[in-house]
Amino acid sequence: MGFLYTPLPFWVAVGGWIATAIVLALALWKSPFKRLQDATLQHVWLAIIVAIAVLWASNAWLDDGTVMHLLGATLVVTLFDWALALIAMAVITGMAAVVFDAPWQGVALTFLVFGVFPAGISTLLQRAASAWLPRNLFMFIFGQGFVSPAITVALTAGAALGTHLLLADRSLTVVPAGYLFNVFLLASGEAWFTGMATALIAVYRPAWVTTYDVRRYRLGGPRI
Repeated sequence: MGFLYTPLPFWVAVGGWIATAIVLALALWKSPFKRLQDATLQHVWLAIIVAIAVLWASNAWLDDGTVMHLLGATLVVTLFDWALALIAMAVITGMAAVVFDAPWQGVALTFLVFGVFPAGISTLLQRAASAWLPRNLFMFIFGQGFVSPAITVALTAGAALGTHLLLADRSLTVVPAGYLFNVFLLASGEAWFTGMATALIAVYRPAWVTTYDVRRYRLGGPRI
């Protein structure tokens, strides 16, 4: 999946690991584990990591190069914000590398493209939704649950394809037939998966959504 088996120049592999170390250091500098002081939230975070790792394992290869699978990054950002999301995506990438017995060269680049990039896009969209969308629960679920993951997957697919093009000296032979249609299907699936999960959790377990501001997104009065 991702770039786990893609032949990479040595400088790209090493640069990817340096960038990964910087990103994770920034995430840890924010002391993200303070959000997990509650034992239930710890279990939810770990369960989300396992569930998304399974989604990553269910991937589709297109013409022996580009790989596509559900990302799950938007859901983690919605539940735990960007710092914990980055750490979670790093763990997921590491689990995938171990399970698929992948060489070390492509692990960091896979994390950057399929973990850091979608988490960053999801965070920006989350901030935009909080600033510009109407303040109600429906718009929270619609914006962060359905719209944000669809946009995130589309942009991540473009970033992944662009990276493949750069690694192949801009040769269009790495662009699989029907790539755009498959991206559309993937974005639709990601939107429905994340949207339904966000809706169910926000309504029945709002305490699990640590980015959920009950003063801003309330339905029928304040929540306990």
